[in-house]
Amino acid sequence: MDAQLALLHEIKTAVWILIYLVGAGVLINLFRAVAASYGTIKSELANAFSNTASAMYESGKYEELTKLCHEHLKEKPRDAYAFWFLGKTHFELKEYDKAVEYFNKAGEIYPSWEKEWIGPFLETIEAERKSPLTIRSA
Repeated sequence: MDAQLALLHEIKTAVWILIYLVGAGVLINLFRAVAASYGTIKSELANAFSNTASAMYESGKYEELTKLCHEHLKEKPRDAYAFWFLGKTHFELKEYDKAVEYFNKAGEIYPSWEKEWIGPFLETIEAERKSPLTIRSA
C-alpha cells in the first residue's frame, strides 16, 4: 500500500509539472502574440497620420491639413512627415518662406530626404523667387 501511495504521489507531481509546463507555454505564446499585435497596431497608427495627410493634400484641403499637422506635432514634435506635409501645403499656397522653413525642419530630422523629397520643392521655390512674375509671400 505504501508503494501505491508513493506511485500516486509521483503521478500527482508529474501532472502538476505537466500543467505548469503547458501553462508556461500558453503564456509565452500569448505574450508573443500581444507583442506582435502591438507592433502591428503601432505601425498602423503611424501610417494613419500619413494616409490621412496624403488624402487631404491630394484633395486640396490645405487648411485642414495644416491643423492636422500642428495637432500631430503636439504629440510627436519630431515627426518629419508632419513638417514635410506642412512644407508641401505652404508650397501649394505659394507661401514659400513658410514652406522652406518646414522643409528644412523635415530635412534636419531626416537628412536623407534632402535630395529626393525636399530638394525638388526647394529648387522650384528658388526658381519661382527668381521669376519676375512671382508674387512673394509676406
